[in-house]
Amino acid sequence: MTTNMVRESAKIYEFPVRNLQRLKEMRDSAAVKPVIYESGAASWYHEEAIREADEARKQ
Repeated sequence: MTTNMVRESAKIYEFPVRNLQRLKEMRDSAAVKPVIYESGAASWYHEEAIREADEARKQ
């Protein structure tokens, strides 16, 4: 009896894209995009608006 069984992982096949414009869009959307995080003078305004909305809901 064999106790050392090896299983292959699944193989993922990508369907061909026939539309070149769609292929370009898919490649562009897969590109890494930077995350923009704003801090400083604008952040206090946002935090204050959230706090006011929370207080309004509690009342």
